[in-house]
Amino acid sequence: MEYELRWRKILDRETQMRILDEVKRISYYINPKIWIGIKWLITYIAIRPVELIHIKEEDINLKLGFVVIRYNKEKKPKVVPLLDEDVELIKSLPRGLPHLYFFRHEHRRGASPGERFGKDYLYKWWKKACNNLGIQDVDLYGGTRHSSAVALREFFSPEQIRHATMHSTNQAFERYFRMQAEDLKKIYSKIGVKTDKKAKKLSSKSDTNLIRIFRNSDSCK
Repeated sequence: MEYELRWRKILDRETQMRILDEVKRISYYINPKIWIGIKWLITYIAIRPVELIHIKEEDINLKLGFVVIRYNKEKKPKVVPLLDEDVELIKSLPRGLPHLYFFRHEHRRGASPGERFGKDYLYKWWKKACNNLGIQDVDLYGGTRHSSAVALREFFSPEQIRHATMHSTNQAFERYFRMQAEDLKKIYSKIGVKTDKKAKKLSSKSDTNLIRIFRNSDSCK
């Protein structure tokens, strides 16, 4: 049996932003988290689409500025630092109970309020935006995470990008946060999508305090 290897089609930055703008135009009034979800897949290349939709309210720590990815391929939590502008964006939204999924439906036909986005939900909106713009054959993964990782080669080394994707997760949490958190934020900010609102600068705490708080937090156990 013969197999044909297929390469994912990737996008340049300008096309990527056009699609994201179209997603916002057609979906924001229905549920802003559709746009936010795709925006995050472009920005945080450590997060896969299926991991994104499993984020719960309790996994997002706005005080310290990170999200914990518990549902993932590696079978162990990944801690992804959030850009200040995304922290402020989340603060501007109504929050739910800790056990609720962050990417959940509001009132819409065919879905119950509070129900988690399905695995193909963001993909459907991505394809709809692409079709509206006459862009063909670009899937959600290739057009967001993969395209962003390729675009970052202009600014960072392959090793730095690999760390940003978190393909290697053998580091202890202490080593990760002491050595990588700020570097990761620099990488994500390079590909991040600016929002209309200016983000306020958060007060920083020492790495030691952050690690201690993370360990003691019930929501992160």
